[in-house]
Amino acid sequence: ILEGCQFINGSPQNTFVPGAIELARQHKVFIAGDDFKSGQTKMKSVLVDFLVSAGIKPVSIVSYNHLGNNDGKNLSAPSQFRSKEISKSNVVDDMVASNRMLFEEDEHPDHVVVIKYVPYVADSKRAMDEYTSEIFMGGKNTIVMHNTCEDSLLATPLIYDLVILGELCER
Repeated sequence: ILEGCQFINGSPQNTFVPGAIELARQHKVFIAGDDFKSGQTKMKSVLVDFLVSAGIKPVSIVSYNHLGNNDGKNLSAPSQFRSKEISKSNVVDDMVASNRMLFEEDEHPDHVVVIKYVPYVADSKRAMDEYTSEIFMGGKNTIVMHNTCEDSLLATPLIYDLVILGELCER
C-alpha cells in the first residue's frame, strides 16, 4: 500500500483492518480479497442453500479439511483458524436466517469445522463434509462429500479478475 501498488489478499488472515483500509484510501490504492472461499466453503454455500430452499432442515454440518500449502500453515495458528471458522459459519448462518419456517429465531445446525496442516499434501486441499438433515416424518438424510482440489488453481482466476479490476480502478 505504501508503495502505491494494489493489494490483493485471498487468504483469511484479517489483513483488512481499519488502519489498512484508511491507509489505502489515503494513498488511493485498490485493495481486495479477504478469503476467496473458492473451495469447500463455496460447496457449503451451494449445498446449504439448496437444502434450505428445498425445505430440508440441516441439523448437523461437520467439515474436515487438511492441506499443506501456506494457507494450511497459516490456518494452523489459532487466531487465523478462528477467522476462517467464522467465515465458514457465516455461510451457514445466512442460509438459516433466510428461512424462519425451518429454523426458530436462535436455532442453528450443529456446525463443526476442523482444519489441519499436513505439509506432504502441498497444494492439494482435501475436504470431507457430512450434512445431516431432518426430512419427512422424522426421517434423517445424510450427504457425505469428499473433495480434493488444487487450492491455488481454484483461486488463480479470481486473482486475475481482481488484478484486472484493480488496474482499471487505477486509471
